[in-house]
Parts: sequence; structure tokens; C-alpha cells
Amino acid sequence: MPTNEKNTSVEAGEHVYTLSRPYVFEDVEYTFLNLDFDALFGDDLLKINARFDAEARNFSFVKALSLAYQLEVAAAAAKIPVQFFNRLPAKDVQRIGQRAQNFLLV
Repeated sequence: MPTNEKNTSVEAGEHVYTLSRPYVFEDVEYTFLNLDFDALFGDDLLKINARFDAEARNFSFVKALSLAYQLEVAAAAAKIPVQFFNRLPAKDVQRIGQRAQNFLLV
């Protein structure tokens, strides 16, 4: 069973993304992320959308295709700050973004 932070365990499953290598963020080592998109509500997505638009970081007709937007949604699903992804290996960032995109486009 994977563990992160204070030895909290999560059942392996479709929500668990195993990182390509251990990653330390804010003095905590992560080996996986629990991307629980099903736990998000409409107001979560609306807040992400409003924040994304207000920051005007990227213009995209289809936000679900923007990596920055995908990572905002992934961060909300994993209950971590979006800054978590800044130093994460690109391979993991792309794969996590793809999972968020799949969720958004279904």
C-alpha cells in the first residue's frame, strides 16, 4: 500500500498515480499522488476556472487542453498546492495532466 506524509495509506487503484521517482515538496517525500477527481464538486471547478481566468496565465478556447489548467484541477483533486508541480519531472507532469484532461473531457 502506498504511503505519503505521516504514513497515511491509500488503497491502490485508479486514483493513485505513482511518481517516476520519489519527490520532496515542502519537506515531505511523495512517491504517489491520490488524484481523486470524483471527489471534486462543481464549485471546485468553478473556483479553478475563475482563478485561472483572473490570472490570465493562458488563453485557450478549450481550457481542458491547457496544461496549466489541467494541473490546477489535478492539484485540487490531490489536495495539494499547484506549486507542487513546478519541480516535478516533466514525464510525471505530462502524465498527470493527461489524467486531468481525460477527466475534464469525459
